[in-house]
Amino acid sequence: MKRILIIVISLFIVMAGTLAFAQEPVKIGIVMNLTGPWASIDNPSANGAKLAAEQINKAGGVLGRQIDLKVVDTKADEGETSAAVVRLIENEKVSALIGYGDTHWVNIAASMAKEYGVPFMTPGATHPRIPERFGAWLACFGDNAQASAIAEYAVRDLGLKRGVIWVDTAVDFSVAVCAFFADALKHYGGEVVYEDYFEVTWKDFSAMSARLKEYQDRGEVDFVYVGAIPDNCGLIAKQLRDNGVTIPMYGEDGFDTPLLVETGGEAAEGVIFATHVSLEDPSPIIQQFKADYQAMYGNPPENAFAALGYDAVKLVAKAIEIVGSDAPDKIPEGLAQIKDFAGVSGTISYEGGSQIPNKSVSVIEVKDGNFVTVKQIAPEYLSDPTIAK
Repeated sequence: MKRILIIVISLFIVMAGTLAFAQEPVKIGIVMNLTGPWASIDNPSANGAKLAAEQINKAGGVLGRQIDLKVVDTKADEGETSAAVVRLIENEKVSALIGYGDTHWVNIAASMAKEYGVPFMTPGATHPRIPERFGAWLACFGDNAQASAIAEYAVRDLGLKRGVIWVDTAVDFSVAVCAFFADALKHYGGEVVYEDYFEVTWKDFSAMSARLKEYQDRGEVDFVYVGAIPDNCGLIAKQLRDNGVTIPMYGEDGFDTPLLVETGGEAAEGVIFATHVSLEDPSPIIQQFKADYQAMYGNPPENAFAALGYDAVKLVAKAIEIVGSDAPDKIPEGLAQIKDFAGVSGTISYEGGSQIPNKSVSVIEVKDGNFVTVKQIAPEYLSDPTIAK
């Protein structure tokens, strides 16, 4: 009898332990530059991620377990980024990492995650070679898509063919997207008149502006395409206009920040850029997301990166559901099976072994200080990803 009692107690302990383990939360690490030059896109992304986790948890969690987001501000610092990845993986035991709206920081974080065997999802870093290099997944389109959309729009819709490209040589993203833009512009029948170069820390663009104005005044250029980041796009727009450059200014998703208008003021009027989703779209999924974001944070989503952060968490949760496990080595299997996922930023499928979704691009123009959708473009041409470093 005593022996039976011991066996029963032992079984009870094992069952209790198993139950407790089953109720352990699903831990997902979030690494973002919540302070510094990328804060205006990474903060909305992190907020979107938190909103998604809250909604999933209120609906019963994933596999019956709550999602526990471990959010770290890496402060636009490489050392902080590396330390955060190690801490989240080794100490917090996260099942997946989600991070960043810029390629440079993903290059650091995703490479480390790959060494640890932990899947990495980026909401907004758009370099199309990220999967090839680090095995990471994108919730967003690639730079070759957004560059092609603007080139197609400039040439085919507006008849503007002669472009100047401003490249930030200190930012991986800028170098890549500008290379893709140059290639796409040529594909659509345009030409690059010349390229000019700057670095992310610059505050004075007067010499570059004066050089561009000379070409403009001679009638040799139609527009300028600028590979800027959120922290300097408004400043560049202001200095271009202050120095007499009046030709159209085009950009990429780094322009999708309130800083464009806050810093650029009237100079931002008429600026056109590509981004991931139009938040003015009347579709129910976008309007519901805006209402939910407003309710949680007291303000509407600041830009498309809020939607991307939201979608990134939902995609990881969906992958976990598909494979029935939050084991890091299983999650990629689930992601690979995602098809026609209804995200706020668009319908997402990972098909044919691709880890980049095929999505349309929103072309936005600044009008009266507001971001107004001009067109949705599914680019007919995508540059070979290998043309960019």
